[in-house]
Amino acid sequence: MLSDHERKALREVERQFQAEDPRFTRSFEARQTRMARRHHKLGAHLAVLAAALLTTFLLVAGSLVGALAVAAATGLIWVAWRHSAGTDRGAPGPAREGEPPSS
Repeated sequence: MLSDHERKALREVERQFQAEDPRFTRSFEARQTRMARRHHKLGAHLAVLAAALLTTFLLVAGSLVGALAVAAATGLIWVAWRHSAGTDRGAPGPAREGEPPSS
């Protein structure tokens, strides 16, 4: 955890970097966004795989109702996740240097 003095110093260094070379700081933001997306995609794929394995196990065990419940719940969660991911893409982001602010 940073102290208040350290936080102020860090903010000042960040402001100086952004003032001197805005493209440099934007490259970090873009990389962070790409990394965050990759992590979520991997997690989603693993969750769907786990649900498919559980559904298969329930079918083999003879529980048709349980398998259908897991498959239906997984499908509904996937649809809700895709819908929320689609609405996030259209959200306005911070204005970049030289671009008009989004309204």
